[in-house]
Amino acid sequence: MEGLLSHSLPHHFTQAQVYNEPIMATRTLTPAAEMSAAARGAPRKRGFTSISRSSYSSSSSGSSSFDDDIIDIPEVLDSSETLQFCGLNAEVSNRIFESWQQFQQTPGELGYGMSIFGEAKHFVKRMAEREDAWLPEHDWRCALTGMGADQRLCDAILNSAFDDVRKTRSASYWVLDTLNIGSEFLEGLDKRIRKKQEEMRHLATPSPSIQPRPAISNRPGLLGTYREPSVLRTATISAIPSAIEGRTMLFKGGAMTRLLSAFQNDGSIVVRPLQSASPTDFHRDSNYLVYLTKHLDVAEKYARFVQSRVPPEEGVILQFAVPSELLEDHRQIFGSEWRDLVFWSRGDSGSETVPAHLTRFAEAPILIGYIYGMSNEGIGRLSNPSDLTGQYMKTRDGGNASQHVFQTQAIRTQLVEQCRGWVWYQSMRYAGDFALRFMPHNEA
Repeated sequence: MEGLLSHSLPHHFTQAQVYNEPIMATRTLTPAAEMSAAARGAPRKRGFTSISRSSYSSSSSGSSSFDDDIIDIPEVLDSSETLQFCGLNAEVSNRIFESWQQFQQTPGELGYGMSIFGEAKHFVKRMAEREDAWLPEHDWRCALTGMGADQRLCDAILNSAFDDVRKTRSASYWVLDTLNIGSEFLEGLDKRIRKKQEEMRHLATPSPSIQPRPAISNRPGLLGTYREPSVLRTATISAIPSAIEGRTMLFKGGAMTRLLSAFQNDGSIVVRPLQSASPTDFHRDSNYLVYLTKHLDVAEKYARFVQSRVPPEEGVILQFAVPSELLEDHRQIFGSEWRDLVFWSRGDSGSETVPAHLTRFAEAPILIGYIYGMSNEGIGRLSNPSDLTGQYMKTRDGGNASQHVFQTQAIRTQLVEQCRGWVWYQSMRYAGDFALRFMPHNEA
């Protein structure tokens, strides 16, 4: 799997082994990474390895008490322990593991070669057919428990601080999303540990050509730069700038592993990790749209919701200083047309093509409109667009939250090209300490 150095060895099952032939399994960490990351003196749970958070966190300041956190990660990726790490209870995790293990006995058998995450997602979807939740009056905890979520994950999803985010999707969606975040974190962990080792070595012995630079007037708070193991550099800053002349601040919150994969070694930005899976507010089947918001508190809520569900991962906010002139070619959509578009995109409209009166909005390079606060399942049970009332996502001050949607390939290309060197990221775990800025090597 991408982001992981494969290392095969016999899998010593932590469950009762019911098959004679051992399955070859992929270790979560290579021996070298595990040795450097291991938390000294920490008790190891059976099937898990204890590592320090500071061994992999790109945001670690070296001074925060969070750096001393001990994280238990599964020794083997395809294991019951991996599913428990992702928030499923032990009983369900064991059942899924045994089912997955059986499929791996016969090449060509349906399910052979599939990761355990595929089997887990199949289980969650099957249980969701029996009982799911998407409306406030539904029994969310009962539905989540039926899908195998443990008490910690149930509490995280049902945390009242994230009610407005939670209600935009169903219970099954959030369990599946948590599995995705957990799998991406584990599959990329070995690479992150090795990168952190290289980063610390370069910080200890910096290249003579890499010297700290003073702050530049239109880049507030910039303290200096350092070389990472590749030509990509980051600059430590004391605070994220609230405004930059000629640029507009837009934000996106999510999981560090996923969002930071958008930044390449040469400082360029790739779009794919920034895109949202359909259906979304403004399109029913496009998986290429990039949704950003002008509201920092909304992005922060999404980031903290990730971190609440998968505590070893870091929720992060990306801040894009977008050239204001790039945003001039936009349309705004409100009122009945906004309701029609959301209903077509996320409801049971019966039409696969954009209604004619909405074409000008669907074809606009950038579309700006409110964020709706109801799940696809809820919208799908509405009779007509006029029923879409009163459930907008709210900002901290009680206003309706809005989103900027980059819809065309041309505008998405301009976004990543013109924001190169103008993106900051801030970890919710270290939010009080500092933020980092990605800098192309020829501008650092």
